[in-house]
Amino acid sequence: MASSSSSSKPRKSYDVFLSFRGPDVRNYFLGHLYTALDRVGISTYKDDEELRKGERISTELMKAIWESRIAVVVFSKIYASSTWCLEELVEIMECKEQGDLMVFPVFYKVDPREVRTPRESYLEAMANHERKFEKDLERVGRWKNALSEAGSLSGWHFTDGSKVSSPGRLDKNRERELQEPLGHEKATDAAWWQGRDGGGNAMRAAVGPVVKADGSIFFSHFVSEYEAGFIQQIVEEISTQLGRVPLDVAKYPVGIDSRVQQLRTILNLWSKDDVLVVGLWGQGGVGKTTLAKAIYNAMFREFQGSSFSERVRENSKSPSGLVALQEKLLSEVLLGKTFKVCSVARGSCLIRDRLHNKKVLIILDDVDDAWQLDALAGNCQWFGNGSRIIITTRDKHILVSHGVNRDHMYEVEALDNSAALELFRKHAFQGNQEIEISNNLVDRVLHYARGLPLALEVLGSSLCGRGENQWKSTLQKLAKSPHKKINDVLKVSYDGLEDYAKEIFLDIACFFKGRDAEYIKKVLDSCDFDTIIGINNLIERCLIKDEQGTLEMHDLIQSMGMDIVKEECRDDPGKSSRLWLYDDVLDVLQGDVGTDSIKAIVLKLQKPEVKYISPSAFTNMRKLRLLILHNVENSFSGPIHLPNELRWFEWPRCASIPEFRDGPKKLVGLDLSNTNITRVLKQFKCFGKLKFINLSSCPSLVCMPDLSCTPTLKELDLSGCENLERAHESIAYHGKLQKLDLGRCPKLQRFPDIPNKNKSLREVYLNRTSIVELPASIGNLVSLEKMVLNDCEKLTILPSSIYRLQNLLDLRLTCCSKLIKFPKVEEDSSDPHTKTGFPMLSELYLGGCHLPELQEIPKVPEKLRSLDASGCKSLSRIPSNLFDVEDVELCSCPELVRNGLSVNDWFMLEEKFHGKTRHHAVLPGGEMPKWLLPNKEGYISFVVSKDLYKKFLGVAFCFVFRAEEERYRSFTLNVSVNGKHSMDYRHDFKSFNLDHVYLGYRKTKDMLRGDYFGPNGLSHFHFSIRVDRDLRSKTIVKKCGFRLICKPLENDLEVLLQDGQLLDPALLYEVGYEDSQMSSEEESSSETGDLQDSQTSTEEDGSSELVYKGFDIADFSIEKDRYSHIDSCYRKVRPGGEMPKEFVLVEGCAISFMASQDLYDKFLGLVLCVVFGVEDGKKEISFDIVPHVGGQRRNVLAGTLGSFDSDHVWIQYLVPNVLWGMLEGAVDFSQFEESYLQFSLAVRVSGGTVKKVGYLLSCRRLEDDLKVVLEDNQLMDLASLREESFEAEDIGWRFRYFTLT
Repeated sequence: MASSSSSSKPRKSYDVFLSFRGPDVRNYFLGHLYTALDRVGISTYKDDEELRKGERISTELMKAIWESRIAVVVFSKIYASSTWCLEELVEIMECKEQGDLMVFPVFYKVDPREVRTPRESYLEAMANHERKFEKDLERVGRWKNALSEAGSLSGWHFTDGSKVSSPGRLDKNRERELQEPLGHEKATDAAWWQGRDGGGNAMRAAVGPVVKADGSIFFSHFVSEYEAGFIQQIVEEISTQLGRVPLDVAKYPVGIDSRVQQLRTILNLWSKDDVLVVGLWGQGGVGKTTLAKAIYNAMFREFQGSSFSERVRENSKSPSGLVALQEKLLSEVLLGKTFKVCSVARGSCLIRDRLHNKKVLIILDDVDDAWQLDALAGNCQWFGNGSRIIITTRDKHILVSHGVNRDHMYEVEALDNSAALELFRKHAFQGNQEIEISNNLVDRVLHYARGLPLALEVLGSSLCGRGENQWKSTLQKLAKSPHKKINDVLKVSYDGLEDYAKEIFLDIACFFKGRDAEYIKKVLDSCDFDTIIGINNLIERCLIKDEQGTLEMHDLIQSMGMDIVKEECRDDPGKSSRLWLYDDVLDVLQGDVGTDSIKAIVLKLQKPEVKYISPSAFTNMRKLRLLILHNVENSFSGPIHLPNELRWFEWPRCASIPEFRDGPKKLVGLDLSNTNITRVLKQFKCFGKLKFINLSSCPSLVCMPDLSCTPTLKELDLSGCENLERAHESIAYHGKLQKLDLGRCPKLQRFPDIPNKNKSLREVYLNRTSIVELPASIGNLVSLEKMVLNDCEKLTILPSSIYRLQNLLDLRLTCCSKLIKFPKVEEDSSDPHTKTGFPMLSELYLGGCHLPELQEIPKVPEKLRSLDASGCKSLSRIPSNLFDVEDVELCSCPELVRNGLSVNDWFMLEEKFHGKTRHHAVLPGGEMPKWLLPNKEGYISFVVSKDLYKKFLGVAFCFVFRAEEERYRSFTLNVSVNGKHSMDYRHDFKSFNLDHVYLGYRKTKDMLRGDYFGPNGLSHFHFSIRVDRDLRSKTIVKKCGFRLICKPLENDLEVLLQDGQLLDPALLYEVGYEDSQMSSEEESSSETGDLQDSQTSTEEDGSSELVYKGFDIADFSIEKDRYSHIDSCYRKVRPGGEMPKEFVLVEGCAISFMASQDLYDKFLGLVLCVVFGVEDGKKEISFDIVPHVGGQRRNVLAGTLGSFDSDHVWIQYLVPNVLWGMLEGAVDFSQFEESYLQFSLAVRVSGGTVKKVGYLLSCRRLEDDLKVVLEDNQLMDLASLREESFEAEDIGWRFRYFTLT
């Protein structure tokens, strides 16, 4: 699609382009229509048919089509006989497809079906063309498609009889008007002659062509009543359409078009029978309005009426604001009409009554309250079928409360690094600016803006034309206080919060950004905030994000929050509500200048510092509720006096125990970790609200405190107290304690008895203690859900009473090296109703134990989802029902293989895949199951119909790998649909120096939620595997395989595998169906090879041109998908035509060198540098990177860099394994006979010209003897090696180092 910004397109030269054929049309109907359009001021292009020459349309005509806003195609009897007209029509429909042209057909004395089928004269004309152009039938095919598409459009049908029909345009009332007798005509200012033509039709003539005041049109020669009215209807419709103009989107619409395409998919425009409401939500300044305008421009012509209501929040503030918005909405949708609305209620009824049968596009921008939606778009029944309502808001909850489906909510996110750089450069470096600005300064601005378009535009414009010193000064200023224009936009979201939510937001902005969400909830709950709903509101308003349990916020939003606090009293921090800056905190604490305005103090230093803090520093802070000091060591050894209002006190390494005043205390959380505390003072008896105590890593603590003095305690952390010897018996009787952490207390030898049932304790951590056995009474912890005993090297036995833990979900016994068996289950005769055998157990970790067999557990607990027994080297047998467990890891268990464990037995396909959601197993061995289809590329890609997709149950996948050392590995299953990334599944596991098999299964319905099938009923699916890219892991992948598990197809296979679907039937495994072709791996390999050949979109000689019913397979290629997973921060594109001098220039577009295993293991990354040029205007630049190793093609990368109109330098950082390793793992040198392998990559660029190619190889320090070998054998250009003196594995750091050098 062409750019969505109206500001980026040239102005149109013509309003209307007329396409026609034949003198009867030209001299009469078309002449009348042209005159009528001209008389109302509509600029119309009408080609001179008599001057047409040849069979190809002229450049001038083509230009006129593209420079017109509307095309009217007059289909007459002889239209299709002209190749000129047909070429013209193809061009018109192509222009329409690009979104730049409205097309209206006029069926002049021909039936619409005659055009689109074709029939009669059109059928005869196309048959003649096929005979004449028998060697170019593709061209004739384009003509047929254009006729079919244009003939299916809504237009006007003019018959030769007494009736005018106009499908989709004329209503019945207007038809009736056109057929009324002429005697009904009102008197006019023109002199009329009336009569009848030879056919009996009424004829009229006026003296000169006239446009009357009421808009009716009259002609100076004979025109039938019906033709006059017919032409008037066309003129009225065109006038209406020309009144619907596109919106000005943005000066530089960077990154808009791809988002518009995503939204078009969500909007499901091919569905005509429903009304869809879509919500765009995101933080202020992120580009919601810009995107809404762009999507409006891209599709408003597809609707009968459209309206864009901008700034709803602002415009609805006045008393009559909503009424004015209702009037505007009606007037825009029903062009040419004005409305006077008396009240909001009447306006809502009017919108519903006037628009309920119209297909409309309504966009409501910047909505901040549900009542605004109730007034402007109450529900879907207000609008006709096919209507689309788009809402933009900062508050996601408004969409939820209005009933917007979550699948129809689109979060507008900040720009990625590449788009952010492009947008900033367009604003900051306009024209031929001669001032040079260092990349470092540009990067600092980009880092500050974090992809927020508002900030990029404002800062880019303000820095435009300024020198480096002014840039530096601006950045220094921004570090102190935010830019006002940016800040004012962001602050709107804060202003709309309730008071309690404002407090929560300011605390997170000043203190807790990037912290664990559960920790933040504990701290803020201690302040009596409604934290859960408060945080949820902040998330819905895009002020914060929950990213995998961590609360994050955009840097500019954080800066806005901090500035709100600073504004309270800029000159006196002692009067601010919150203190977090180093100087402010120390000034207040050392100078005793605190006031009761201070609510919270948080200071976290990078390393310990000794500072003097006055003992009375907190005396005047009567409203202090949070005090958190990290790495602050007080030089004053006396007690610190704290206010009783304090709710959370966190001061690791505190020199002394703080003291409080007499009276009730409100303290909820206490953290005195890493202190020399020897006992918990009796004063804590007065702390009736204390819930959380952290005394971890206190070396002087010998005995656990008596918990009876803290009756409300929920969590106690004593982990890492190296001299703790005894756990207090009060554990057994405490009624509130839920979590007890005694881990890493090496002197702790016993856990206290639990004589009675304890219903409160849920988590117990005893890892790395010296416990020999657990008490028999452990079964009385009836609510226990998690028990951690990892690394208890003296633990030899577990009591049989452990099976009484009926609610135990998670049991961890990893590296309990002396534990050799589980206890036997004993029936409890005194309590026959008690279930035994861990009925609720979900996770069991036994890695590193010396269990000869797992048969001591009679059977695997029914609800067990995960079992890890990796490193149990003596494990020889497993329970028969272990196959039912979803996640099983049996790495480095060689005895299992010796005792006949076969990977082919693991998934019992006939029994296990019905209802399975997910499954994975890591097993010792080097072979894949025979029923899997081998695949060297690590991906499958196919196009299927919706009917066949419904038959799918899931995807089974497998890979055989070997890791050189013991460490954690990870792999990711990437899933994409129709070229759009859908989901990633990452899995981590520990592996040893043996061959292992990873076997996985995922249910398709859980991976792919939603309807991905468009109007043609097909979708493209893509599954790929990649292993950990960490260069230290050295994971070598040896084999890979896939299979699509499906329901029985029976006799439907031929029907479901329709022509045009790219799917090899060998991929399908029907449950309950025996696949005779799976008898040998060789046959499977052959089939897979054929499949891979058909699916690969980038071969040595170029891209495949396969297109399947609207799907260009190249658009969804593995090469593009693979490149999309490389973070854009590892790519830089900047203007210029010179290659940085650090790079080694190569001849042509190929890089090549030789490397041994020792040298390759030193590689950290390849930095590619390409200088490309663009000619003849702005063009999109795409590329292919094709690597080879030892003559074998490896992981091809493809992508786009953006649109450019001048020379640019592209620098790309690539990890070696991403290029040359199978599934992006390490290169397996053992599969080659040579000790030195040739590594190469070729670069291809489309849309521009490659002018220079260079590279650098980043590597660790090379030993001297390795350098000698390289020099003697001349294996590579030594100038290309950049040895790193640091050991950091952060490739992002190295990339910045290279690009800034």
